[in-house]
This record gives sequence, structure tokens and C-alpha cells, in this order.
Amino acid sequence: MLEKELAFPPLEDCYIYKRPNSSVYQYFLSIAGEGDERKSTGKRDKNEALDFARKRKLEALSRQQQGLKVRKVKKMFDFIDEFLDSESKRIAPYNRKGYITSETFRIKKHHLSLLKKFYHNRSIKLEDLDYTKLYDYPVWRRTVDDEWNPNPPKTNHTIATELTTLRAYFEYLYRKGYIPRLPEFQKTYSESLRNNRRDYLNPREYQQTINTIRAWSQSKNLTPSQAYNRKVVYQALLIMSNACLRIGELRKLKWKDLEPNLNLTKEQQQVGHLIRIQAESTKTGEPRTVQSPTIKYFDNLRQLAGIPKKKGNFPNVGDEFRECFVFSKFNHVDKPLGQGTWDRCWKEIKEICGSRYWKDKNITYYSFRHTGISFAVSRGVPPIQLANQCGTSLKNISEVYYHHEAESRQVWETLSKNRMYFDNVRHRDDDIFVDYDELFDKAFDARD
Repeated sequence: MLEKELAFPPLEDCYIYKRPNSSVYQYFLSIAGEGDERKSTGKRDKNEALDFARKRKLEALSRQQQGLKVRKVKKMFDFIDEFLDSESKRIAPYNRKGYITSETFRIKKHHLSLLKKFYHNRSIKLEDLDYTKLYDYPVWRRTVDDEWNPNPPKTNHTIATELTTLRAYFEYLYRKGYIPRLPEFQKTYSESLRNNRRDYLNPREYQQTINTIRAWSQSKNLTPSQAYNRKVVYQALLIMSNACLRIGELRKLKWKDLEPNLNLTKEQQQVGHLIRIQAESTKTGEPRTVQSPTIKYFDNLRQLAGIPKKKGNFPNVGDEFRECFVFSKFNHVDKPLGQGTWDRCWKEIKEICGSRYWKDKNITYYSFRHTGISFAVSRGVPPIQLANQCGTSLKNISEVYYHHEAESRQVWETLSKNRMYFDNVRHRDDDIFVDYDELFDKAFDARD
């Protein structure tokens, strides 16, 4: 070390010096709680080098007073892996408060990759963070002609979801003391639930679709496994539309989750039963009980799986099968039907039903739950009971499903009530209504 000189004598925590065979001054700065920093000043003049070191120390003191980190070691993108690592510790096998699922974690990674594209994959120093640029992130996501944003989202709801992840990331940086304040983003107003509603099948479309899928499930020239898979998926769609289950809840059902409903009459128990939806299967992480008129469909699934019927109460399976999946693989009752099978069967169903019945509707497995709830609304099922049955909120029932009321025949008849009477009255104005001007004239004449 050559030509050492203290920046703030007699303090030894900041000074400049030269290395052997170098004409450029280096600086040393001791940072409390963070260790030492040794870097080049880039200056050959002693006074300029001293000035550089003093400014760096004052900057360090200022950041410490704000509760921020002093050392500038990493850039903005360098913390993404660190943030994701902390988030990965919150992954749970199912939805629970304070935790996230593996699918949510995957989406968070995708959102942060979009942040990199926003900066054209060029990481920047955190002290150079451009808050004005970040504010316009929603504008950039809507931009169609940007090569870094080739697929702008169709809805503002998608952008709002991305912003949730970005805010969490910058909150992490703020909490760790790497940035002095949180960035703001241009306000993004998500579409209403009513406008974001999923497509559903009206009664005619539903009946046409079910009839076609039934014929598809009974096709000839199929391998045993193909025939089995088609029949299982057909029963699944009937159960989903009658019990209003989500596809994820349906696929995770085990025989132990099915029970008889002893509160029903003997005759009703031939049709209706209970389904215990486990917490790990639900969207909310809360268990619920569903009343369902689907005994026949589950009995068909039991027979398809080759499970012998046990005398007694529904679901009539032995104890050795209680932990088995209802929707199981061909000849493997202990294994669930694979994702590939569900996807392949749906692709086939879409090919035979899409252009024929659905037209421009985007029908998915979930649409059968949506259809079942819509039918319940049209039957006049009370919203509170329907919300509890389906594991959703009253707001969802009102905003997402009650829109079908505007299209129903009952509403037409209600709105048209007494219309015929008023049409008849309109054509007989002269006979029914009194001319007020004539009436007043007669009253004044009588007074005079």
C-alpha cells in the first residue's frame, strides 16, 4: 500500500492509497455491519481521489440513516433468485393462508421474467432505479408493436396480477434496505367479474353436448383402456355439472369422500348423497360438504374400475378401496387418472362438439361446473345455499352467475307481465281515459 491518506483524519475508517505499479488511487471504506469496501476511485490526482472517497462515505452515512444497505454489490435482477428462494419456502401442497401453491410459484417466476423483458434483459444498479419508467409498466404490457412484448394480455386483470408479483418483489428489496422507497405503477382497473365470466352451456347446448359425448364414450373399435378412459370422463362431466365441483376437486376425490345422506328419505337416498371435499382439494383451502344427486354416476365408476359392490350404505366399496381415487387409471384403482388422459380426452371432445354446438364459446372442463351453477340459479336456488354448496362467495354467485337471469324465459315472462292488457288499453284510449282539459272546462262552466 503506497501514499495512504486519511479522508477524515484521525478516523481510520476511510482513506485512499495506491497499489504498487499503479498510478490510480484506490479507496478503503469500513461500513458498520456490512464489512469493508475497497474499490478504485478512477482518479490519478490525490485531491480528486480524496474528494471521491469523502463523497462515498457521506453517501454511505446517508443511506444508513435511512435504514438502507450501503454496499452496492448486486444489481436489480441479481435479487430475483434470492426473492424466489424466499418464496419457495412458502410453497404448500394445497391452498392455505400465508402459503402459495407450486403453480402460483411458477406464475411468479413468469411475472419476474416479464420484468426482465421490460428492461430488455439489461440489469441496472438499484441506486439507478428509474421510478418513472417503472410507473409505465402497465402501458408497456398493453403495447402491441413492442418486440419485447409480443403477446400483450387480453385483459387488465392479467396485468393487475403481474403487478401484485412485482410489488411483492420491490417490497422485498425495500424491506432488505436496498431501495429507499417503493415504486408506484399506473392504476390498472380490472374488468368486473361479470365481464370476465366464463362461458357456459345453455340447456339446449348442454343436452346436445352430453348426447354427443355419450355416443363418443360408447364408440366401437377402441382399445380397452381407451374405452375405459372415455366412459370415465363422460361420468366425470355428468358429476361436475350436477354437483357443481371444480375439475381439481373432482379429480382428487377418493371413495372415502363419498357418504350416504341419512337425512333424506329412503327414496331420496337412491339418488342423493354427500361429498366431503377435503381442504387440500379446494381452491380456498377450506373443506366443505356437497349434496349431490349423482349416486348412479358414481356407481357406474365403481363398476368401470372393477370394484366389487359391498352390501350396505353408499358408496358400497370395501375398506381396502376407501383410499383409492374415484377417477383412477385403467386397471390401477390406486392411481389417479393422468393429466395427459384428461387433456387428450378433452381435445377429442372439443373436436366433435366445438364447431357443432359451441360456436365462439370457449368451453372447458370448468364450463360444466359453470353450467350446473347457472342451471341452479335459473331454478331459483337461494344464493346463500348455492354459494355454500359450490364453495364460492355470494359476490361470485351474483356477479358471475346471475347474469343468466337476464337471458332467461322467466325474466321475459316477468317483464312481459300484463303487457297484453296495456296493449289493449292503448288501442281503446278514447273509451277509457278522460280528457282532463274537457273535464276542467265542464267544472268551470258549472261554477259560473
